[in-house]
Amino acid sequence: MRSWTRLVGLGAAAALVALGAACAQRAEQNPLTAGLIAPGGRGGPNPADDPDAVVEAALADVGEYWARTYPEVYGGEFAPISGGFYAYGPDTGMPPCGDPPPAYAEIADNAFYCPSDDLIAWDRTRLIPDINQQFGGFTIGIVFAHEYAHAVQVRAGVTGRTIDLELQADCFAGAWTADVAAGNSERFSIDEGTLDASVGGIVAISDIPGTREDDPMAHGSGFDRIGAFQDGFENGPRRCAERGERRARTVEIPFEEGETASGGNMALEDGPAAPDGVGLLSRIETDLNDFYGLLFDELGQSWTPVEDLVLADPDTDEVSCGGDTLSGDDLRNAARYCEDENVVVVDGAGLVPELYRIGDFAVAAEIARLWALAAQTELGLDTEGEAASLQADCLTGVWAFARFPGSGVPPSQLEMSPGDLDEGIMGFLAYDLADEGGTVFERTDALRTGFLEGYRGCEQYGPL
Repeated sequence: MRSWTRLVGLGAAAALVALGAACAQRAEQNPLTAGLIAPGGRGGPNPADDPDAVVEAALADVGEYWARTYPEVYGGEFAPISGGFYAYGPDTGMPPCGDPPPAYAEIADNAFYCPSDDLIAWDRTRLIPDINQQFGGFTIGIVFAHEYAHAVQVRAGVTGRTIDLELQADCFAGAWTADVAAGNSERFSIDEGTLDASVGGIVAISDIPGTREDDPMAHGSGFDRIGAFQDGFENGPRRCAERGERRARTVEIPFEEGETASGGNMALEDGPAAPDGVGLLSRIETDLNDFYGLLFDELGQSWTPVEDLVLADPDTDEVSCGGDTLSGDDLRNAARYCEDENVVVVDGAGLVPELYRIGDFAVAAEIARLWALAAQTELGLDTEGEAASLQADCLTGVWAFARFPGSGVPPSQLEMSPGDLDEGIMGFLAYDLADEGGTVFERTDALRTGFLEGYRGCEQYGPL
């Protein structure tokens, strides 16, 4: 049996386009974001602030950061941006990038660094107000930290694939964010809510699912981009600089023939729309029990399969769980592992279809988290508290890697498709466990740890 500790070298970085690579997509272009994020950000500048003032503050703050940081990372002084900063819109002149400059239609809804003229430009009419409204002012700061990082790459002579350069820029944006968190900024402050909003913002401007990593415009999936951002946040700008010395792998995979129309989503229920007539909910119970059977073999333990996945309707059902009878509001948005009954209970009338609106893996990840709680219970571990909940997210990442194409793990009932990991992260945003299970930023990091490092990585949250 192949060891579940197997680690594939997944990482990422990002790129710079000759004329002025459009680095930010308009959020509505990414179907994962629709209706999932509450308007307005938390922490940092007030969302009601003038977005133009937030841009000005971000440019000044990031510029000062690199004046301090560049000598420590690359040596020598940081040469300020010489070409200036340009806010543009449909009724303004275009930034002087290239000859002739681009038309508005070519760069609408974007922010970019133009290497040929050493300038940073952004659409102040649509992109910046949209980001401010959906994700808050600090996410505007992250956008400009990313663009400034491209200027750093030019000064440091960093070259490579677009996706490698883009993810390195995300890493540098994370390093700037950590500097703000350390109290080194006079203009910005952040809290846990700010970081959670940034997760939503980064996923929103990630590549459309199915993008190939060698696409000349590829920037990385949400999973890749958040991972790079967290790498910089946790490990600092020198770690980010190391990314420029290697070609990274990402989780970006193309759709298989016939997948594009469904977005890679499997039908929830059995029926003609599902592969071989068998839907996700019928497959996942068997799949997760198979997975934990193999994992427990690796741990030298014996797995007792979870007996049932109970999809409850709060309006009509009563379910026994731990000696209690759940009904009505007790079942609304419920997602529980019931130890005495050895069953998983999920609100099948409300929570499941809401998560499926995001994508099939948002449903799968939530159910997999509950199977992880069952595994922790069987191992005699504590299942209460933030550390235990984050370990469950981490184990969900281990399962996700086992179902990822090319993982080397034997075939199973399910296989990951493009965009699935991003769907799981958006599910974290939609189904918030912050009061008991960590912030979205922390949960995403835990999922990523399990995916990249295997179950041994999950031991940072507690023994297995």
